[in-house]
Amino acid sequence: MNWKSAIHREEGNILIMSVVITALLVATGLGYMRWAADERWDSAYEAATVQAYFLAQRGIIEQGLQFLRTREPGDLPQGTVILPSAVVPDVGMYYDTKVVRVVSLGDGSVFQRSDTYDLYSTGRTTFQNHKLGNANYGDWVRVERTATLRARLRSFANYMYLTNLEKTRFNEVIWFWTPDTLYGRTHSNDFIGLKYSPHFYGPVSSSQDRFLEYSASPYFEIEPQMSVPPVYFPTQANSIRNNATPWVPSRNGAMMTWIKFRGAAGVDIYQYPKGTPRDDSLYDHINPPNWQAIFVDGDCEVEGVVVGTVTIGCSGDMWLIDNIRFDGANERTGMFVEDAMQHMLGLVSEKNIIIKDNTVNGKEDGWNAARGDINRHSIIINAGMVALGESFTFEHQNDEWELYLGPTPDERGYILLKGAVTQWRRGYVHRSNHIGTGYGKSYNYDFRFDRRPPPYYLEATDENGKGLFDIISWGQQRPQK
Repeated sequence: MNWKSAIHREEGNILIMSVVITALLVATGLGYMRWAADERWDSAYEAATVQAYFLAQRGIIEQGLQFLRTREPGDLPQGTVILPSAVVPDVGMYYDTKVVRVVSLGDGSVFQRSDTYDLYSTGRTTFQNHKLGNANYGDWVRVERTATLRARLRSFANYMYLTNLEKTRFNEVIWFWTPDTLYGRTHSNDFIGLKYSPHFYGPVSSSQDRFLEYSASPYFEIEPQMSVPPVYFPTQANSIRNNATPWVPSRNGAMMTWIKFRGAAGVDIYQYPKGTPRDDSLYDHINPPNWQAIFVDGDCEVEGVVVGTVTIGCSGDMWLIDNIRFDGANERTGMFVEDAMQHMLGLVSEKNIIIKDNTVNGKEDGWNAARGDINRHSIIINAGMVALGESFTFEHQNDEWELYLGPTPDERGYILLKGAVTQWRRGYVHRSNHIGTGYGKSYNYDFRFDRRPPPYYLEATDENGKGLFDIISWGQQRPQK
């Protein structure tokens, strides 16, 4: 099963549907077994193996998946849990049902996941030996099969695009339209607006029952899923807060924290009084991080060339003041070969993530002023981003009420994202103000996130705090007679 079909099957009421399908298949297998047993022993045996396998699947669904889906992420088992057996009247039973945490995914990483689980269950049924001339004619033959399933706790990084609200604070719809092409999973708890012909090459889902459409002719590579359970948005990034080294205070917001990645030289953390010119008053220096989190209790600025594996969180607004790019990524596009890239970054704000309006990010119509100079427009972002409090957006949108207004037009280039973006409320990255203000979108999903999120990234849960799981694989093992 590939990732697309796995995700596609997972959305919606898969648990209910799986139980119904399993019941039908078990019943079908029973009828076939009874017919075949009168014809030939081999046919009866093959029918019984099918029936035993679906009994095992039923055990995984009724016990294994139900166990996982009723647990909060912090309450998931760290070892093996044995679950109850059950008899299915007139059919057989399932037993030896268990949930086993996967200790290693075999990728050579010393940081093993604790949110991937293998589920096992064995189905048992019997049939009567009607093979003429057999010494055991008339005896009951027992047949067993073991089914397996691998499930993984979903994180925000498993979504290319995730929102809670699709409208602005002014109740304006931000449309997906013709220039928009998205790869990877797209989900909103709100109504998704479609205008003209956007393209979606990954799964698309909404917790609402329909799209909002305006002359819409969208392309979906996978049929969209509607009315799926909403994804819960917490107000704080507690996993990052609780694991951060260092934890950076800001004197009750008086200090701005500037985090500059310097490639193999590590990370410099500066602080200076908010509202004053940026300076290089060093607060801390860390070597290239290795599965680490940094948390700023206030606003922060981020830029530079990343070496290592780290997530940066902050309680205030996070400002992107220049490219934030992996060492080895293309210097003009931010693209990289995923299988060859070792570095990983998460950017999580409990408020907004904002692209700073400055010269390197395209200030004062930088796109038209210097199209050939990537250092004068656009911004590269290699990261999984989460804006829990509001939006991923940009500074100075040329609304007429703003104190600062830029030129006409004020096109600043492209957001060259290789990663993912989650936001509480969908934010503008381009406006029609001044005949065009802001950025075009070039969003590409970092498919490594589908296997492993950045350190201490937020888990995806329902509104009751129960974990949401993806089915990675489903199969059969250990044929038994």
